[in-house]
Amino acid sequence: MDDGGSARVYRRQRRRPPQTALLPLILLANAALQTIHTRHSVPVWWTPVALAAFVAVGVWGVLAEWRAHTVVTARGITRQGPLRARTWAWSAVYDIRIENTGSQPLNVHPRWPAYLYDSEGRRFLLPQINEWQLADPYAEVGALREAAWRYGMPYGQRAETEARILRQAGRRRGWQWASVAAVVVFALMIVVALTEDIAGAPANLFLLLLVIPLAAFGLLGLLLAEYCAARALRLPR
Repeated sequence: MDDGGSARVYRRQRRRPPQTALLPLILLANAALQTIHTRHSVPVWWTPVALAAFVAVGVWGVLAEWRAHTVVTARGITRQGPLRARTWAWSAVYDIRIENTGSQPLNVHPRWPAYLYDSEGRRFLLPQINEWQLADPYAEVGALREAAWRYGMPYGQRAETEARILRQAGRRRGWQWASVAAVVVFALMIVVALTEDIAGAPANLFLLLLVIPLAAFGLLGLLLAEYCAARALRLPR
């Protein structure tokens, strides 16, 4: 990128691992079959709403795969999402970082994606800057940061911004744990529903499989997010 207006564009260039598409298709097919199988024991509006949600998720995934990209110029950086774009001038960018998302047995998401942090410490994913699309994402982001410093991105760390970043990271971790707990609650509710069905009692599937797991997710998410945020700030750095 240079002052003449030329840009560096990061688009999808390589194929994703096949399991990234296979696993969602299996989950979608299973959810559709379960919805059809239980159509006589759920409210009449449930099946069309559920199927519409499945289709919406699929369309969003396709748009994210083919439209999302990142554009870098001397003036700033643009994050094109599935539907809309957002641009930051370099003076509003705090940092660009590669972050390890942890081990993933099925490798359904990039392990080293790049994120932009704005001056308020908020984090935004930069599409297609990861190990799936680049041979060395760390080197690429290092070069981007050096260029960004020349074009106006503030240099050095600020304690208050780093504290916001840590707090937000803790909150995300809390919601991740809450999602795991919600899946466990959902599995337990399936056991309860099957037990009631075997006993001959009508099971309220709407309550058991939707309301209770969502309530558990929301309540645990609020509690764990604040706990993990406070703990992240207390840990030595």
